[in-house]
Amino acid sequence: MMTPNSHKTRRTYGRVHGVVTRVYAHSFDMADRGGMIVHALIPDRLATMARGLGKGSVVDVRGLITHDGRQCIMRVERLERFTSHPHRTVTAADLPRPGFDFTGGLGAVAYVRQLRGCNE
Repeated sequence: MMTPNSHKTRRTYGRVHGVVTRVYAHSFDMADRGGMIVHALIPDRLATMARGLGKGSVVDVRGLITHDGRQCIMRVERLERFTSHPHRTVTAADLPRPGFDFTGGLGAVAYVRQLRGCNE
């Protein structure tokens, strides 16, 4: 016998690691590595931790996932936020040395004259 509601809703407890794509007042959307979009519902006890989330934040969430064939919704129970390690600023000391003194101690005018073959 067919029921009027032919799609099946699956509920599982799981983990999703991905990037935040959109932030709402009490939830956010995130995309995992496979491109699946998960709408994560944040409970009040995790609201202060989630407050600093922004688009592009990398998060790892665990909780009850409901998937009805169209959308995936997670009721978050655990939230871990990953911060990217900032790259240090590159300085002249980081560049290779041999290319800096290519004039052999000549000034700019003398070096250009040498390149042109002018002996004045």
